Amino acid sequence: MKRSLLLAWALLATLGAAWAVDDKVADEDKKFEGTWVVTMMEVGGQKVPEEAFAEMTFTFKGKKYEQKVGDTLVEGGTQDLDPSKTPKNMDINVTDGETKGKKQLAIYEIDGDKAKICAADHDDKERPSKFETKEGSKHMIFELKRKKD
Repeated sequence: MKRSLLLAWALLATLGAAWAVDDKVADEDKKFEGTWVVTMMEVGGQKVPEEAFAEMTFTFKGKKYEQKVGDTLVEGGTQDLDPSKTPKNMDINVTDGETKGKKQLAIYEIDGDKAKICAADHDDKERPSKFETKEGSKHMIFELKRKKD
């Protein structure tokens, strides 16, 4: 009887911890909700000229995202956030666009109406560990600001 009770408590504690993690992820997803404009972009250690990303937006809704330039879809898919890591992790799974079927490993930070994402190249197996890009790398940084409607 005692063993069954202990196992039941252990199972409840494990489920409780899993629900708490799910709640944190859901909270992070909610923080991203909406449309964001790109305010800075860097690739391979070089700042990208503003005219190249001037009309670029990211829209997040739940676990789904779209990246557009003007009204043209660049790519879309889902993002899986892990706020328990330092830096926070983002896995990007592309389901629409030229890079359909590819995955990007990224890190992110979000503070109110500002966010930063540093992503590896599509299908690169190593996640960035810092918000930096180096010459010759295909890592990219996006600084975002929430679009006010």
